[in-house]
Amino acid sequence: MLSIRGLAKPQYFWRPGQLLRRIARELRPVGASETVRLPWNLTIEVTTSDSIGMALALQALYDVVTTELVWRLAEPGETALDVGANIGYFTSLLAARLGPTGSVYCWEPHPKTFQALQNNVERWRASPGVASITVKNVALSNRAGTATLAIWDKTNIGSSSISSQATDGSLSVQTDLLANFLESVGQVGVMKLDVEGHEALVLEGAGKYLGSAKIRDIVFEEHDPFPAPSHKLLLSSGYKIFWFEELLTGLRIIPPDGVPRRREYDLPPSFVATRDPARLERRLATAGWKSFKAVSVP
Repeated sequence: MLSIRGLAKPQYFWRPGQLLRRIARELRPVGASETVRLPWNLTIEVTTSDSIGMALALQALYDVVTTELVWRLAEPGETALDVGANIGYFTSLLAARLGPTGSVYCWEPHPKTFQALQNNVERWRASPGVASITVKNVALSNRAGTATLAIWDKTNIGSSSISSQATDGSLSVQTDLLANFLESVGQVGVMKLDVEGHEALVLEGAGKYLGSAKIRDIVFEEHDPFPAPSHKLLLSSGYKIFWFEELLTGLRIIPPDGVPRRREYDLPPSFVATRDPARLERRLATAGWKSFKAVSVP
């Protein structure tokens, strides 16, 4: 059930109707699967036995800090990457944000999750006004071949990760290098990277392209404190790194070794590595939560 502290969230302040929907969902049984309408007017099919699916069923949003950050950084017409796409929540956001002249490429190695991703993508492809979407049932890493995908929590398949340690239900999956993809495309605007502790090896797999400004902004989750291997690799490749505090009025930039003044995060913090810090500051200068407002996607 919702607590008083749980009500003090920007998604309820800026979308008060969402609070009523949340209360209504709390009062009725939740089905095994739900079709959720997202703020950018695309629908996503979720499984509520999964923690991400339940969060979306209850709020129609997940990880509001990263949601707002990705929305503000992406520009219509760009190419964007979603590495560790899960069922496609951020894929849908990027597809809506980039519009019909943009392109989204996403990677998801878990076969069951990939099937759910494909099903959602087919739904979005039928909506005029969204970017083209390409999905790949592959894990990005620092070498091409195969690897073990460890299943750590069966109630949250999104927590699965490439590991040398086998678990109950672990899978063998195909791996590839990000460099093999980057050599065939032009400039990338935003890459969202969430691979449960494998981030540094994905970045290592970008090879020479990490230092060549091929990718302007990299939004990534990092479980370990700064400076983790992912931070060190990005800094040595010429990026500036920041992370963020969630306020009712929007996002506040924090230096990578800083700490938030107001709120503890339920999720590992999202960082952004950028080639253009001035652009980042301009994009975040306006107060509010732009991603919460429904956009016109016919």
